[in-house]
Amino acid sequence: MKPPVLLCYNLVGEKSRKIRLLAMRLTIRVRVVVPEEYGQTLVALCGMEPLKPAATPEAVFTDEMLVLAHFSTDLLDRFLSAFRRDGIEPVALKAMLTETNQSWDSHTLHDQLAEEHQALAKGAPPAHSSTQERS
Repeated sequence: MKPPVLLCYNLVGEKSRKIRLLAMRLTIRVRVVVPEEYGQTLVALCGMEPLKPAATPEAVFTDEMLVLAHFSTDLLDRFLSAFRRDGIEPVALKAMLTETNQSWDSHTLHDQLAEEHQALAKGAPPAHSSTQERS
């Protein structure tokens, strides 16, 4: 199995520190993604293929976002439980790396997650099933 990776977007201060410490305790590699890298594929950001030259995006998002790659079910459960137990404020936009989204760039994933988050907040059913996102 590939080593777990946590892509972090726009996390700052104490929240960022707590998430990094949690990841370190669980031996999860943390990769902070900066706006200049938003055009890279998620699979490249996770280190599974080389980064390619990509244009710096004109618009950047400022929402916090997490991408969890190569998490076993047990590790995912331990990570989420510790997240709550450690009193870390929730990150609204988060996703597992999947066959479907691995070729997306950060903007595409952000837009999909933001749209789904807004729909859920309004009481609409999720656009993706949880089994699809738990790969």
